Amino acid sequence: MATGLVRRAFSRVQTSPAAKLICIRSYASEASVQNSSPTIPQPTSNLKTFQIYRWSPDNPIIPELKFYHIDLKDCGPMVLDTLIKIEIYPTLT
Repeated sequence: MATGLVRRAFSRVQTSPAAKLICIRSYASEASVQNSSPTIPQPTSNLKTFQIYRWSPDNPIIPELKFYHIDLKDCGPMVLDTLIKIEIYPTLT
């Protein structure tokens, strides 16, 4: 509907082609913004990566660093308690 009104207005009024082009471009960019669907931000996971230095006296191998990844949305601020609670590695006590 608005496009028809704009076209009728331009056909009745004698303007330069450059002025018509500027008006049509501004209208076209406005319409494309209105027709585009808004992007919904995806919820980002708050992953925390931490390292634990592991050494077992029963197994005399070289001590090593173990990497653990935990989503902080699923647990509280106490990461060690969370690891034990969800039984990722129950021997960390």
